[in-house]
Amino acid sequence: MASDEIETFRRLLESLQPYPQMQFLLFAEKWGAPEEELLDFCRQEGHSIQLYALGDLAQRAPEAPEIRLRPYRVDQPRYNLQGRLYNHAFITAIPPEEPIAFARKVYTGLVNAGSFYLFCSPAEAPGWQEALEAANYVAGSLIELSPQRCIVSARKMHGWGG
Repeated sequence: MASDEIETFRRLLESLQPYPQMQFLLFAEKWGAPEEELLDFCRQEGHSIQLYALGDLAQRAPEAPEIRLRPYRVDQPRYNLQGRLYNHAFITAIPPEEPIAFARKVYTGLVNAGSFYLFCSPAEAPGWQEALEAANYVAGSLIELSPQRCIVSARKMHGWGG
């Protein structure tokens, strides 16, 4: 991740409502710059991360008191998410399943008005925006990190479904 992409992501994290002890949901396949930025932010602010590790990240993930680790399994029906527990979901690696089904599973774990942030290419963004809308997310937007990478964001519809 280039320094300007990291700076944009850092500004996004700093713009989140400053509630105490927020809980973040993270789907990742490798530990890179965005994951490290999120961990640093959580350390500074006293937040925690539930990490769903794709691939072999479960064996390579950093050990930190802010991280609770779960290996990702495609056959998990709901990721064992506690209903309405997570303030924000960050997806830096897309699980190998249908986008609408994935978005709905994450929806159940977000608090009302919780946010969904997905790192993808600009070519993938319209499909994800449609999937999020179909899964009852609202206020969708696109945050450009670079010509090759963006973040699709949306919020859980307050008081509806899930």
